[in-house]
Amino acid sequence: MKLLLLYLFSLSIIILLSHNIVYCENYYLTEWDILAPFPSAPREDVDVLNCFGGIDNIPIGDNSTYISELVNGARVGWNHYTTNVDGMVNLNFSNNVNWDLINNWAGSSGTYFSGWGISTFSLDTSETILVTCSGIAKFWIDSIVMQGDSYGLGLQFNSIQLSSGTHQLKVRIIGSEAASYQCEIITTKVEQSIFIVNENTIVPDIVDNEFSSPFISISVLNILNQPISGMISLEPLTDEFQVSLIESPLPQEINYISPGQLIPVNFIVKTSNGSGFINCPSGTTYAFSMMVYGQSSTSSQSKGELITLNFTCKSFGEPFTFTFQDFDLSIQYADAIPPNDIEGGILPTPVLFALHGAGVDAKSSAWTGAFQVQNYTWILLPTNRANYGFDWEEGGIKNGLTALDYLCNSLPGVPNNLKSKYQCDPYQLQVLGHSMGGHGSEHFATAISPDRVVSLSIAAGWIDMKLYSPNFLRVGYSWSNPMIRFILDSVVSQNDADFHSPHLINIPMIVRMGSDDDNVPPYHLRRMLRLYDQLTHNTSIGLISEIPGENHWFNGVVDDAIMQAFLSKYAISGIPLLPDRFLINCLNPGSFQGKAGISIQQAIENFKASKIRVDKTNSLSSGIWSLSTENVKRFGFNSFNEKPNQVIIDGQKFNYIQLPSHYCTDGTKVKNNKKNRVKKGNSIGSGVVWSICNDGNDWMWGERSPLNSGPMVQILDYPILIVYGTIGSEQQTNQRQQSAVYLSNVLMYQMRYSINVLEDTQFTNDLFTTYNVIFMGGPQTNKAVYSIQSVLPSPIGFHGSSDNMTFSLNDDSNMFSGPSVGLLFLSSCYSPEEIMKITPKERYTQARQGCMLTVIEGTDTIGFQNSLFNFPTKSSFPMPDFMILGPNFGYQGVSGANALGFWDNNWQLSDLSYVTSILNE
Repeated sequence: MKLLLLYLFSLSIIILLSHNIVYCENYYLTEWDILAPFPSAPREDVDVLNCFGGIDNIPIGDNSTYISELVNGARVGWNHYTTNVDGMVNLNFSNNVNWDLINNWAGSSGTYFSGWGISTFSLDTSETILVTCSGIAKFWIDSIVMQGDSYGLGLQFNSIQLSSGTHQLKVRIIGSEAASYQCEIITTKVEQSIFIVNENTIVPDIVDNEFSSPFISISVLNILNQPISGMISLEPLTDEFQVSLIESPLPQEINYISPGQLIPVNFIVKTSNGSGFINCPSGTTYAFSMMVYGQSSTSSQSKGELITLNFTCKSFGEPFTFTFQDFDLSIQYADAIPPNDIEGGILPTPVLFALHGAGVDAKSSAWTGAFQVQNYTWILLPTNRANYGFDWEEGGIKNGLTALDYLCNSLPGVPNNLKSKYQCDPYQLQVLGHSMGGHGSEHFATAISPDRVVSLSIAAGWIDMKLYSPNFLRVGYSWSNPMIRFILDSVVSQNDADFHSPHLINIPMIVRMGSDDDNVPPYHLRRMLRLYDQLTHNTSIGLISEIPGENHWFNGVVDDAIMQAFLSKYAISGIPLLPDRFLINCLNPGSFQGKAGISIQQAIENFKASKIRVDKTNSLSSGIWSLSTENVKRFGFNSFNEKPNQVIIDGQKFNYIQLPSHYCTDGTKVKNNKKNRVKKGNSIGSGVVWSICNDGNDWMWGERSPLNSGPMVQILDYPILIVYGTIGSEQQTNQRQQSAVYLSNVLMYQMRYSINVLEDTQFTNDLFTTYNVIFMGGPQTNKAVYSIQSVLPSPIGFHGSSDNMTFSLNDDSNMFSGPSVGLLFLSSCYSPEEIMKITPKERYTQARQGCMLTVIEGTDTIGFQNSLFNFPTKSSFPMPDFMILGPNFGYQGVSGANALGFWDNNWQLSDLSYVTSILNE
């Protein structure tokens, strides 16, 4: 088989005469037509070219020009690039873009731009190839969309079987000044069924001659054009170890790897003799190899691929890596450093919860070596699921908490004879972070779990994504109704540390930065410090250590004498006492665990701020806390160091109770509100009638709760299945299958999710007991969605056939049809009416509270693709509970949406939603 590649450079050619093929290991695309730069903004992908037909319908490489506000003269056209042999495309627009001017008024975010790169290659015969593009988030081969290696870490490869002839590779360029990218093609061997991505392997360290934990994960790409059934089999090339795959909750007959899917394969390792002992002195490495086999559903086991697992050997007391099973059943890792002097502290010991910055490997010596061993405190260095991950929001911070629980519950890496001495307390945390981790530390201490925080150390952290990357740059805001901006702001504000900063009122805090930091400007932490002082009405309580002349990272930034003195001062001080008066702010009960033990379980209006003002001035003498509420429907108390005997809620007295019993209101107003006033004319709260709800958590079956409060990104906080539809046309089925694999690969790359892809005929409702589900296709194209239409929110309607779809919102009063219309929405997995008809025992054994699903659909290829790309796969992505995307969404962004917003507590249309039938054309 002869392979011809146009515009490719061959790094290695091996002629295998026996098979009459040319085996070409690495080829880089070197000839490109580039159309850029166009305006762009973080967490937005609006393509201005869609107004003129889109990249697939305009001439490639001609003399046409298009308007771009970034360039001098406002017009930009095609440029041809010929790269060096390494294929690196270095984009340089300095000849017609004044980057300095843009940066001066808009900051570094102003230098974001978008564009397209087009290249072609030819195959002489049918071929399965691997493709990876570094520096690119997504690209297409012909019409198939694929995940790029955005961060250039060598973690993402894609496979595709192509026919002979010429093919187009199209990259979506989104970057900033001096961006670059590179696309590589790798041919495969005839007998090969899988490709192992060695860079994406997770192993534990060996500590004192034993595995710190037993979990290992490798990354396997199915390069066949059919599923690999029964997942993968493993064969160690040594008798010293035994490995066993971690059993999946899926039945074996549907537990497979889809064509083109990159998936983690998770297993447990142990010594064959059962002793656990491995002769591996500290400072050395230990390796063993194994064969990995993939088997298709129609062929026998293929030739295996070799992988060598390398383990670093440590002595107890050194920083070490341990692995654990995360909330989505994937295997993740974290690093830990045990304390130095257990005897002088408290038992169980507190934990220094240290969150890394963007691009940092949590186990790297640069990060673990930045910390002194603490005398009385464990140091935990979680990963955020990846070097960039989720900015320590959503699944990123949940990953940190899962690692924390595993550390304190299992004490991995601690010799058995020392476990009783090295216990740790996951509810006493000294929280610290740098850069992205600085944001994560604030986010955790303000918006997630302030009740666990002993002290807070923020280094070079940004406090609010909208402040760090200004929203005014969004292309889609130009024609948008202000209500749209309000809704999108409500989605991401749950992660804002400044809004939630009242929860810091009793927490010792230090901010640390360099005065010349041009990555995260000192402005952020100066503002945070000002808010802190204003909250306490004390001009000197906030501590700042701003080092003149230093930039974003410098020696000692997280642990010099100043930072260590702060950590040491509060290491064994315990959770700080509450002030007499404080405020609780909550935008989303699903992410906020509570303050002072008070957990808001449900708002009256979702995604409007819920507030509780607490006054415990007289609690010492009376044991009573006075609470004034706003936009709160349900709240309760978790166990906490301080608690009242009684509470007065908006003037109504109750005994103290703990969750799941809680205080609730149906919104009925107090009849005589005059007696429910505090002196000086200040309203004491919402004026609603409160009662005690003793039904435990039964209310969660029929109403939204912290388990499913949204927005759509919350669906990723649990194990995930993606189910694609097969009952539409062949083209629709192919797109939904390919999109399922693409989304699985995106989430694997961004957060190392472990996701199975199923076709609709394989889905059964009992899978809801374990998984949240993303459905590719609605009832006209997905058999599984057709079978569960009764559980979908009643405002959403589907009409017509698969080739003539219409969507409706709110009892058919708003109908949306025609070309390029998209839809995606969040839903409960159960009909509230139907789930309450079965017995409580059946509910708790056959269903799962908080189960969620998402449906992604479109009236045609473009509408479906627009919906797919608006599923939230990154932090602070402004996707609410639902969105209907109009035909011009591709170039208008959110201003081209027909509808978007939130569901209320009963999965009905909330007043905080937006609907229009008139869009710009």
